[in-house]
Amino acid sequence: MATDDAGGPDTGHDEGTADTGQSSGTTGAPEATATAAAVGEYTWRDYLEEYGPEGAAETLYADLGPVPGSDRWDAEDGPQTPTAADWERTAVDPTAHLGFHPDDLPVRLGLGQRNARTLHESFEEFCDPATTPVVKDVWLWEHYKREYYYEDDGSAPTDAEGEKVEFDAADALGFDPSVLDNALARANDRAEELSEVVDERTVDIQDDIDEDAFFSSGDGVTTVANRYDLEKAVPMEKKTHFREIERYWVNEPYAFVVVFQSTKENEKKYYVVEPYLNRIESDLEEFLTGKLRTAIKYADEDLSDGGEDSRRTVIQRETHRLLDRYDLYTRTRDSGFANELADQLDIEVGTDGTVSKFFRMLGYQDPEAEAGNLEGISVRPEPVLLEENADTLSEYQVDKLLYFLTRDFIGYERIDAIKQDINVEDISCDGYNSPVFVYHGEYEQIISNVFHGEQELDEFVVKLAQRSGKGISKRRPQVDATLPDGSRAQLTLGREVSDHGTNYTIRQFKDVPFTPLDLINWKTFSLDEMAFLWLCIENNKSLIFAGGTASGKTTSLNAVSLFIPSNTKIVSIEDTREVELPQRNWIASVTRPSFSDDDKGDVDEFDLLEAALRQRPDYIVMGEIRGEEGRTLFQVMSTGHTTYTTFHADSVGEVLKRFTTDPINVSKTMFTALDLVSIQTSTRVQGRKVRRNKSLTEINHYDAENDEINVQDVYQWQAETDEFLKMGESNTLDEIMFDRGWNRETLQSEIFQRQVVLAYLIVEGLNTYTQVAATFQAFINDPDTILGLMATDKLERSLEDLREMESVLIDIDPDKEEMVPRPDPTDEILAEAKDLLARAEDELFAEYRDADVDATNLADALGDVQPAADVAAEPRDSTDSTDSSEPAGPALGASDDTPTLDAGDETPALDDADGPRALDAGDGPPGLNGGGEQSADDTVAANGSGEHASADGNGTPSEDDGFADFDDVDADSVDDLDETEDEDLLDGVDGFDVDSADDDSDDSDDSDDDESVDDGWTFGVDNGEDG
Repeated sequence: MATDDAGGPDTGHDEGTADTGQSSGTTGAPEATATAAAVGEYTWRDYLEEYGPEGAAETLYADLGPVPGSDRWDAEDGPQTPTAADWERTAVDPTAHLGFHPDDLPVRLGLGQRNARTLHESFEEFCDPATTPVVKDVWLWEHYKREYYYEDDGSAPTDAEGEKVEFDAADALGFDPSVLDNALARANDRAEELSEVVDERTVDIQDDIDEDAFFSSGDGVTTVANRYDLEKAVPMEKKTHFREIERYWVNEPYAFVVVFQSTKENEKKYYVVEPYLNRIESDLEEFLTGKLRTAIKYADEDLSDGGEDSRRTVIQRETHRLLDRYDLYTRTRDSGFANELADQLDIEVGTDGTVSKFFRMLGYQDPEAEAGNLEGISVRPEPVLLEENADTLSEYQVDKLLYFLTRDFIGYERIDAIKQDINVEDISCDGYNSPVFVYHGEYEQIISNVFHGEQELDEFVVKLAQRSGKGISKRRPQVDATLPDGSRAQLTLGREVSDHGTNYTIRQFKDVPFTPLDLINWKTFSLDEMAFLWLCIENNKSLIFAGGTASGKTTSLNAVSLFIPSNTKIVSIEDTREVELPQRNWIASVTRPSFSDDDKGDVDEFDLLEAALRQRPDYIVMGEIRGEEGRTLFQVMSTGHTTYTTFHADSVGEVLKRFTTDPINVSKTMFTALDLVSIQTSTRVQGRKVRRNKSLTEINHYDAENDEINVQDVYQWQAETDEFLKMGESNTLDEIMFDRGWNRETLQSEIFQRQVVLAYLIVEGLNTYTQVAATFQAFINDPDTILGLMATDKLERSLEDLREMESVLIDIDPDKEEMVPRPDPTDEILAEAKDLLARAEDELFAEYRDADVDATNLADALGDVQPAADVAAEPRDSTDSTDSSEPAGPALGASDDTPTLDAGDETPALDDADGPRALDAGDGPPGLNGGGEQSADDTVAANGSGEHASADGNGTPSEDDGFADFDDVDADSVDDLDETEDEDLLDGVDGFDVDSADDDSDDSDDSDDDESVDDGWTFGVDNGEDG
C-alpha cells in the first residue's frame, strides 16, 4: 500500500528491504548483512544471532547440517527447520519469543495472511478518494495524498536526484494547518451565503434528472442548447418561484421544452429553450438574414422546387460563404481536399448520383458527421465575451447562427420548436403583444414564453398564408389554410376584423395518427365498443362522429379507419386536410376557393362529391359536415355508399334536429340511411380532462305516424362510475348477421375474435401504429393466420413481414413513432384484456396451436391482398389506336365496342397490351388527348362518360357540371347500375339538376349559376371548429 514514511528518510528503510550498511562516503564491503524478515528467508538462526543468548543459534542448529550460505551448504538440502528435540538442547524457550510454539507457525501464518488481505482491502477502500466524500473528519490527508501527492504506481514522488519529495501540508493548503478549523468555519459561512444566491439566481430543476445525460448526445458530445441556455431563458425574477415539472427535447440538440409550475402564480408555463444569442450575435444574425435574402433572391438556381434538405444545404453554404467573405469564420473541420474542391466548385454532395459518389471516393466528409464538442462551447460570462468582441466567430457561435437562420428561412420562426412538439395539439397567438398559447396533451391550455413583435406577427401570418398557397391582405383579412405539413391554420390580418390585431390558430397535424388501442387505453371507448365498431365498419355500416369542439371526433374517425379493409376504395372530401388513412387505394380530395371575385373556378364539397360518385368508391369519408353538403351526403348514403363523417352536435337529438332543419334539411325518411351515431364529449374525470364516447346510438327507422326517427342506444357512458354500459341488443348486428347469413353463434364468435385481437395487442404492448394497422388489416384478410400466430405467441416476430402489404401504407418512421405519446392501459383495462385472453385460451386458441402457423403463412395471407395498381396513361401502338381526328369519344353505352366495367369482375391491370381504350392517347376525345400524349391529370377527368370536361383556348375550365352525359347512359350496357341509381336519386337536388346539366349552352350555365345563388344556403355553421 502507498503510505508516506512518518519518520522521514533518516529514520529507517522501507519494510521488507535489506539495509546494506553502505553510506554515501563508503566504498568498501558492508560491515554487516541483515536478512530481510520475510517468510522463507528469515530463520531462527538469524533471530537468535540478533536477539538470543550467545551460542544459542549454534546449539540449536548443531545437528541440522551446514549453515545456509556456507561453502558446505547445498541449495538442494532445502530449509532447516528445528524440531522440538533441537529446542530441548538450548536454554531458549521459543514460546516466550513467539507467544506460541514454532510448530504452530504455518497455521498461524496462513490465518495472518487472510487477515492481512482483508485489512488491506478495507484500508484501500477507505483511502479511495473517489468513494470518500470531502467532509471534515472523513476526508483525511491520506485521501489527499492519494489524489494529489503519490505517483501513479502509489510510490512517493522523487526529485531529479532521486531523493524523496516530502509532503508539505502547509504548501498543499496554502496556509498553516493549525488554523484549518477556523478556515473551514469561515468557508461554511460563505457557502451558506452562496447557496442562497444560487437558489435565487438559478432554476429549480427536477431532483431525479441526470443533466449530464440530458445535455449530451449518445457519443458524449455536449448539445448546442444546454443548461446555460435554460438559465438565460427564464427571467431572473421568476427563478425564485418556478419549479420544473417536465423536460424533453423537440429538436435535439438545438431546442427543448421545459414545463414549469409557478408556485407564486399557481399556473403552469411552457418554455421553449433555444441557444442564447448575446447582443453581438443577435446583430450578426439580423445582418446575415438580410444578406441571405438578397443572395437567395438573385441566385442562379431555383430553390422553390427543391425539398427542405436542399434549401437547408443552400442556406448553410451561403452562410459560410458570407462569413468567409467578411473574415468572420473559416471552416477547419471540412478542410480536406474533397471538401475544399466541392466548396470551390459550388457542388452539393449528397448520397446518390455519380458526382456525389466520386467526391465521397475522394474522401468527402459530411460536416455534421464529425463527432466532438464544438469549439467555443464552454460557457464564459457574457460581459467578458462582449468586452472581448473577438474578430472571428467560434464554431459554436456559427452553429447557433445556422440554427436560427435555418429556422427562420425554412421553419416556422419563433414557433418552430413548438411545431415540432408532438404533445402540442393547438398553437395560437391572440393578437399584438400577446404571448403564444399552446394546447398541451397533458397540461391543456398553457402560456408559453414565445412572443411576436407587432410587425413581425403581420409578416409571419402573411408568410403562413403564402406557404399554404393562399393570399391574405387587408381586403381579405381572414383565411383558412392548410400548412405544408398538413396542419390547419386560421389566419387573421390586422385590426379590421380583430380588435387585438393580427392573430392565428394552428391545429397540429399528426404524422402518425392514434389507433383504436389508444382510444381504448384512454377510455374514450371501451374494448367492447371498439370491437362492435370494427365489425360494423368492416361490414359497410355508415357512421357519424358528433360532439363539441375538441371532443376528439376527427381523432376517432382517423383511428377507426384502420378497420376499413385494404381491398376497398376510399374517397375523402375535406375543406382542410384532417383525415389521415393508411390505405393506399384512397383519393384525398380537398376543396379549393376561387381565384376571382365572382367565385368562378372554385371547387367546393358539391363538386368533390360529384366527382367521388364517378370514382366508384366503397367508402366515402367527409372531414366535417357544416352545411348544405350534408343533404347531398345523405343522398349518396341512400345509394348504398358507406359514409363516415364528423358533425358538431352534443347529443343524438341535436344531430337529428340540425340535419332535418335548415340549412341542411335532410328528409327524415332519408335519415335512416345512416346506421350509427357516436356522441363524443370533452369532460373531466377526477379533475383530469378526458374525452369520452357518451353514447353509441343506432338509427333504426322512421315512424311516419308520429313523424319521428326511432333511435336506440347500444352503449352509454356512465359519468358517475366512468364506465360503459351495454343498453341492449343491437339491430345493426342483426342486420349484419342477416346479410352475411350467420347464425347467432357465428355472430358472437366474430365479435369475440375481434375482442381477443384487441385484448392481445393491449396485453402484449403492441401499440405502435405499424403494429396495430398491420395486425388489423392482416386479420381482415385472413383471421385464421393471425389467431394462429397469437395462439403460438409468434405475432410480434411476424409483424415485420406485414410491412410488405402494398395496399396499406404502414411503414412509419420509427423516430416519429417513438415521439407519439401513446397511453398505457389502466389496471382495469389490462385486467379486462387478460380475462378475455384467458377465455380465449379455452374457447379459441386451442384449435390453432396444433396448426402449422409461421411467418410463411403470414406471407401467404398478405399475398391474397390485392394491391392498388399504379395507373399510368401511355400511348398505345399505332396498330391499336383509332383516328385521332374523331370529334369526340362515344357516350357510355352508345357503341357496343366501348369496354364496360363489370362491378363483379376484378379491375383489369393497366398495361400496354390490355389497358382500357379510354386511357389511350389516340382513343380519347380531343378534350383529353388533343392529338398528343395524355397526361395523368387528364386521366382523372375521364369519368366513364362520353363527354368530358374540357378547356378553352385560354386554359379556362369549362362550366359544364359534369352530369350532362347521365341522360344518355344505356343502363343495359353497364353491369353495375349503382351510378345510374345515384343519378336518379340526385335528380332534383340543389346543385345536381341533371336535366339542366344536359344543356351545354351559355344560357344553361347562367341559369345554373343563378339557381345556386338564389338558393342562398349558408355554409358557415360552426365554420372553423374542429373535432
